[in-house]
Amino acid sequence: MHENPTSLQLSSTEGEFPGENNLPEEMEAYNWTPQAMKLAVPALIGMLADPLLSLVDTAYVGRVGPIELAALGACTSIFHLAFNAFRATTAATTALVGNAATDEEKREIVNTSLSFGVVLGVVVMVTLQLAGAWCLGLMGIARDSPLFKPGIAYLDIRLFAAPAVLAIVVSEGAFRGYGDTKIPLIASMVASLINLVLDPILMFPLGLGVKGAAAATALSQLAAALTYLHFLRKRGMLPKRSATSVVNRKEIIKTIMGANVAMVLKQGSLLLAWAYATARATRIGSAHVAAHQVALSCWLVSALMLDGVAVSAQVLISRCMGQAKKMKSLISYMFKFAVVQGLVTTLILLGAAPFLPRVFTSDKAILGHLHSLMPQVAWQQLLVSMTLVTESLAVGGNQFKLLAAGTTISTIISIWQLRQATDVVTVWSRGIVSLFIGRLITGLIGTFRTLRQQQQMEIC
Repeated sequence: MHENPTSLQLSSTEGEFPGENNLPEEMEAYNWTPQAMKLAVPALIGMLADPLLSLVDTAYVGRVGPIELAALGACTSIFHLAFNAFRATTAATTALVGNAATDEEKREIVNTSLSFGVVLGVVVMVTLQLAGAWCLGLMGIARDSPLFKPGIAYLDIRLFAAPAVLAIVVSEGAFRGYGDTKIPLIASMVASLINLVLDPILMFPLGLGVKGAAAATALSQLAAALTYLHFLRKRGMLPKRSATSVVNRKEIIKTIMGANVAMVLKQGSLLLAWAYATARATRIGSAHVAAHQVALSCWLVSALMLDGVAVSAQVLISRCMGQAKKMKSLISYMFKFAVVQGLVTTLILLGAAPFLPRVFTSDKAILGHLHSLMPQVAWQQLLVSMTLVTESLAVGGNQFKLLAAGTTISTIISIWQLRQATDVVTVWSRGIVSLFIGRLITGLIGTFRTLRQQQQMEIC
């Protein structure tokens, strides 16, 4: 049955927790911590790879100079927008593979999704190659800007990794669909290690500077894609020769597209807000966008740490369908967990705020902005944590259209606030905060709407 192709359901993980299915419902409803951690920890480690790559790039490029660091800020937002717009493919592939009736169908879904992802990657690569200068212009970097030369140099090299990145996104979803979180961890570690080693070698001894940073990141992502491909073949997750008809393959592609439409719209509008924030910081000044880049790199790492629990929330609420009492218990637990982890992350960032900026730059102007900005970023972590968890609960409840509409409205409000920003601090305190408040409200509506639907079903 494929009645809900867009819901994230790991069928192979049902009942994987010791004694879970033997517990009375009243006890099971409060036994969330081991279940959440079982899903959250592997997801957390796997998701940290991409922002860690950007963080390593940021740290090394900051040693090259403030102009290069500012240019990297614009480029990172371009790639963040280009690659992550299709991040929903991970959840779609997971759901399709997890719900497939036979191993043959699973292999065909993986094969078709992987082909689809690579084609999308080629489209992204060609688009960036043809419109790279225009994209930098949208970020506020004109051709006569001192930021243009290092920016286009970074862009022109890293764009060749686009097919590999989209293959990674699909492969991650495929392994999750099989209930295997080990391979995504291995692929992430391969990418991180290669980037960590190649970055300083290519940038400094070989004298490639910002080009070396781009090449190191691209090569690390290619290595991760090859790692996935090796294990896809080794585990027999790819068909040697397709036994599925062309008609069925078209239906699979149609299902994949349908599963992603609302979430891609949501993701696209969200990334547009981030891109506009970077463009606004760029127009304010190079020191401002350089500080924005450092703050964004740190924020991405902390946000994905918070998002690990959000992944478990999405999976667990799908297991509660048809059990309103159990779902209510899960929602209550996840809200409390979101508050606790948000406060802990805030305290960690506040403690690191006086020292963290010097890891990335020694420029006095950038440091001045960062010392004002980092406490603001730290205090936002509670809001971010609550937003990510409530959105994931809503996704698990199939509230896709609501989330797409709510995020779009939040983006419009955020851009209106960003247009009035006069420095990098107000970019975050007004534009980014309004974006997350809107998303949090939408997530809360979606979560309680799901719970109400389940309660009404039980009454009927």
